[in-house]
Amino acid sequence: MQAESAYQEGLRLYRAKDYVRAVASFQQALALQPDHDDAEALLAWSNYYIGNYADATRHFRQVLVRKPNWEGLHNGLGWSRYRVARYHLALESFRQALALDARFRDAGVGYAYSLFELGRYAEAQPQLERLTREGEGGAFQSPLSDVEDVRSRYAWTLFYLGDYDKARHQFTKGIAARPGWSGLHNGLGWTLLRLGDKAQARQSFERAVQLNPDFLDAKDGLAQIRP
Repeated sequence: MQAESAYQEGLRLYRAKDYVRAVASFQQALALQPDHDDAEALLAWSNYYIGNYADATRHFRQVLVRKPNWEGLHNGLGWSRYRVARYHLALESFRQALALDARFRDAGVGYAYSLFELGRYAEAQPQLERLTREGEGGAFQSPLSDVEDVRSRYAWTLFYLGDYDKARHQFTKGIAARPGWSGLHNGLGWTLLRLGDKAQARQSFERAVQLNPDFLDAKDGLAQIRP
């Protein structure tokens, strides 16, 4: 009863996004009932949301020993590993989540992002293309909140693969949705530069620097254009 009471208090705090206090309640529940899987799972996620990725990883792994078929735990472990740049391990965790639920979008995004960070652009490209299309509403009733983040990775992937026309199209669509994102203007600038349109590339780099005066990559782009 005491363990469940502590868990319910932690759940209330978790839902209120008070993750620091939620951690204490979930820890109390586990001290009273060490095999309380829901408490440990939410303790892992609470640690994740406050940036304690090592603790999140530890708790995700501990509860996975008892619940190996819980796809959300594999996904959480994947993101915890991703945040500390352990991309090979993250990729394996996301793969396990997708093996349990092939339509698990958050795990699919993590899987594609891990491929991107590993420089495996040819493998990431079809994944990101599909996720972008689905996020626009192709396989869902309404656009998803993560679609522009996914589109940005998709656009950069096309850039790194040398498909500059498609990259320009995706960067342009991204800018239309999020005009204040300096990284998209920078990406469009480099794409236009590769396409030989220096005048438009200059405008994109200048806009990126206007939005983020410390944007060194955009300044490097401008330096390549100026005589």
